[in-house]
Amino acid sequence: MIERKLLVKARLGLHARAAAKLVRLTTAFRSKIILRRVDGGPTADAKSILSVLMLAATPGTELEASVEGVDEAAAMTAIDKLFADSFGEREVVVVMKEQSREIRCQGLGVSEGIVIGQVLRMVDGTAQVSRWRVTDNDLEKEQQRFRHAAAAASEKLRTIRDQAEGRLGKEHAYIFDAHVLLLEDEKLLGDIEEYIIAEQVNSEWAIKVVGDELAALYSEINDDYLRERGADIEDVMQRLLEALSGAQPDDLHLAADTVIVSRDFLPSALAELDLTHAQALATDSGGWTSHTAILARGIGLPAVVGLKDFYRRTRTGDKIIVDSRQNQVILHPSTETLAEYRKQTEQRSPRGAVPSHDHGALRTLDGIEIKLRANIELPAEFDEVEKYGASGIGLYRSEFLLAHNGLTSEQEQCLAYEAVARLAGEEGAIIRLFDLGGENTRAHFREPEKNPALGLRAIRFGLRNDSVMRRQLRAILLAAATGKLKIVLPMITDGNEVKRIKAMVDEEIAKLTNEGRDFGDVPIGAMIEVPAAVIMADKIAACVDFFELGTNDLVQYTLAVDRGNDEVADWFRTLHPAVLEGINRSLKAAQHAGIPAIVCGEMASTPAYAVLLIGLGATDLSMTPAAMPLVRKALAGIDSASARTIVEECLTCEGADEVEYLVHARLGSRWPDLFPASSLPKPRPTE
Repeated sequence: MIERKLLVKARLGLHARAAAKLVRLTTAFRSKIILRRVDGGPTADAKSILSVLMLAATPGTELEASVEGVDEAAAMTAIDKLFADSFGEREVVVVMKEQSREIRCQGLGVSEGIVIGQVLRMVDGTAQVSRWRVTDNDLEKEQQRFRHAAAAASEKLRTIRDQAEGRLGKEHAYIFDAHVLLLEDEKLLGDIEEYIIAEQVNSEWAIKVVGDELAALYSEINDDYLRERGADIEDVMQRLLEALSGAQPDDLHLAADTVIVSRDFLPSALAELDLTHAQALATDSGGWTSHTAILARGIGLPAVVGLKDFYRRTRTGDKIIVDSRQNQVILHPSTETLAEYRKQTEQRSPRGAVPSHDHGALRTLDGIEIKLRANIELPAEFDEVEKYGASGIGLYRSEFLLAHNGLTSEQEQCLAYEAVARLAGEEGAIIRLFDLGGENTRAHFREPEKNPALGLRAIRFGLRNDSVMRRQLRAILLAAATGKLKIVLPMITDGNEVKRIKAMVDEEIAKLTNEGRDFGDVPIGAMIEVPAAVIMADKIAACVDFFELGTNDLVQYTLAVDRGNDEVADWFRTLHPAVLEGINRSLKAAQHAGIPAIVCGEMASTPAYAVLLIGLGATDLSMTPAAMPLVRKALAGIDSASARTIVEECLTCEGADEVEYLVHARLGSRWPDLFPASSLPKPRPTE
């Protein structure tokens, strides 16, 4: 027997997809594998997903693994590696406001978009379950009935998983992989059968009792993300009940402007629904990490979740606005509100359509050419690049290869980068080196840090773990032989860091040359996203081929405000003069060095803010593809000279309040058709 201590390092702990990976690994070995919580908590059979999930192993949980059998050494080595590589992956303060009949509810926008439509109120999927006694003579038949239902439910979920993989990519199919494992879990099925026999009750009642017990256990877990996985248990139990009933879900004939509203829309229901006409989703429950939110982003369905007490206020057919950018839904919108939002959406095409104005060269009224590039991270977003006419890939967030697929090998990474290069075409793609740590702790290989945003993240992680970085550099160099790729280095603070990475690149080029392998030329750029990089911009510019300004982190670090912390949300001010000055200084440094500068993040994808970027001299923006139509329309209708005059005035302001007032006044008066009041930053009342 081999025994070893294991630490759950991932921020999300052993959630469903992580547990699924563990079970898939352990079932490949013949040895008996047991996991125990060191703190005296439950013990789990590592080959049972239900058993593993019930460990409720949150980040920092210490486990003791015992492996005994003919292949125990190999099994322990594999488990060690899985834990070392980690797994991984927010809650929202909800505020309700009523203005006459208009109801505004704040939640969390998890999939971007603005939609005006009508409510389709989805009733709870929870079936009404009755209890009846099963006689001794019929107990065997009842067990067989349950087993057949479990097999049918498993087969149905496999179909859903395959559909999800085809539509959304493997990274989303993991959700249903975990569900399938639950339906095949011997402990779960055994507990239900034991209850049928012991209590001599029907299968439906046994499923209800066992499911409620599991749900109660999940509700007591302190970790928010793991507690949210209780929805996976509910989803699986509903599948079992549906299979027992023999009922087939009714096909819903959705209106063209349908907004689906529910308390909690289960992932498998979303995957099955014909979403040709559905335009948005709004739910009382859920968070950024809920599986429904993950699927909505993959489908490109605008969604606001975590609305708490919203569902009960709605009726099918009610008028509704879903505005995920403002994290809100508006029920019974007033005439004025509707008019404001219609001005924002009148040029937007229905979801899935290709608007003709999304393609071709983009120029301001005074002839300045602007490039709009795409930010992507998942294969499910690839179609959006062509649909919205993006000029290549401005930012490919490569860490999601690790977070979702575990693509750590050189060959697998190379194939992924080749696919991105093909997608980008002649304009090319910029691969951001793994930005691990901070918000991206899903693939973090270390123990949780007290302040991860200021810890071992991004380029610091890569320099400390050079084997990970070198493998990625080699994969990018090899993929560049088939298409145009560039590398951007995250969280750079000075030129010395750039030089260290360049030295690694040169060393890997030498190795590839000696190996006789084909590789391509890969320009190297720096992310400008911390104050140190802004101050050192002139010197960094001399070391790189291009700049990429990450405005989300630049705001966060310049103002010392955690952008994921609701307690300090009022201090996260994108239009703070310090932020504008940082962008101004960085763009000028790039211009003086004669290198291109791309601006990405929320500033680039918000039309009013994009105007200020043009005024600061930016001509290359990268954003979520779905944001391009509105940005394109706004920039095609303004002149850069006026934008420059407005931003120069903003740079003289003393604070964010003054800048927001100026932007609201100047853009609203200069281009009223382009910038209705609802699309501009709201000036805060002065005391």
